[in-house]
Amino acid sequence: MAKIAIILGRLVIGGTTMDTLQAARHLQQEHQLLLITGGGQKDEFEAAYLTEHLPSIRHERIQGFSGSIHLWKDWKTYRQLRKVLRRFQPDIVHTHTAKAGLIGRLAAAAERVPVLVHTFHGLMFHGYYSTFVSRFIVYMERWLAKKTTRIIALSSMQQQQIVEQYRICPLQKVHVVPLGIELDAFTEQQDSKRSFFRSRYKLDEDEVAIGIVGRIVPIKNHDLFLQVVAQLYPQFPQARFFIVGDGHLRRKLQQQCDRLGIEYTYFPEEPRKATLIFTSWITEVDKAMAGLDMVVLTSHNEGTPVSLMEAQAAGKPVVSTKAGGIDDIVRNGETGLTVKQHDAGHLCEAISQLLNYNAQRLTMGRAGAAFAQAQFRKERQVADLHQLYKSLLRM
Repeated sequence: MAKIAIILGRLVIGGTTMDTLQAARHLQQEHQLLLITGGGQKDEFEAAYLTEHLPSIRHERIQGFSGSIHLWKDWKTYRQLRKVLRRFQPDIVHTHTAKAGLIGRLAAAAERVPVLVHTFHGLMFHGYYSTFVSRFIVYMERWLAKKTTRIIALSSMQQQQIVEQYRICPLQKVHVVPLGIELDAFTEQQDSKRSFFRSRYKLDEDEVAIGIVGRIVPIKNHDLFLQVVAQLYPQFPQARFFIVGDGHLRRKLQQQCDRLGIEYTYFPEEPRKATLIFTSWITEVDKAMAGLDMVVLTSHNEGTPVSLMEAQAAGKPVVSTKAGGIDDIVRNGETGLTVKQHDAGHLCEAISQLLNYNAQRLTMGRAGAAFAQAQFRKERQVADLHQLYKSLLRM
């Protein structure tokens, strides 16, 4: 049994948090775990309640790991983290998210932890910051990689980007461990979950619900989704659109809706029927996936988007831009449709195709569910992690 400290930057609703905590729930059966997390930012939804399902895992909160660089705050976080690691004496430190990867690896190296592992859930080297900042991040990651025993990529495409495109480290230092999800939540009691969602949001039986799921932040490119809504609704009045999630750009998106003439409502404050519904945060995303008929992704950049894995597990076709590792988790033409990035026209055509042909939606949904059962099991991901940890401890 190894002692493993898992450092997760922010304990907030999102794919990275869900992936890390679900993996921890399985890993605790064979290892002694310490979960170290920071707090969320003001526009994020705290997910501390999720740790209630991990009673045997010790949990330490450190106020730090915010996205921006704050030298004094980051120094305090680093010092506090070193004290926590010194008490726990881990065999392995495994960091997730960029800031936790920076401070966590520095603290672990200073405490001479034998094995340092970092997972890139997404690459922040483009699409997030200015060119200057992005280059600085690349240089920092190259330096940190030298202190890291193994880097985990979520897909072969991400591995190629890390090694060849950004030259973060040599190929032998990068290990691919594809994400997995808890499939049962997206396959059980689908009819009742669907009825609940559609009743709550006042959807008629013949209406087609199209949703985008995730934080409302620049990298997710919700503006493109709104362009699609504005073009599609006049042609397909039976379509209803959903933005599931929240964030600091929501009010800006609502202003964009006004400019585009999209009728919308922010459901927590005005629970009524509308062309476009901002649901805000939904903690039971399996109910949302059951209620939707199609899930869209418009991101500028992605690692492995959990929302598309969940959608396929729930038997829903997906339409996505070709961002990051999308091609590793969506079979174009079989479980969904993928289009080139930043192209509202092609995105509209793909969604229109599925709106016009109900049978194709159902066929793709069934194919997606079978694909998820074969490829997205959490147990497979955890087995991969366990084997990696064992091999690194033997080095």
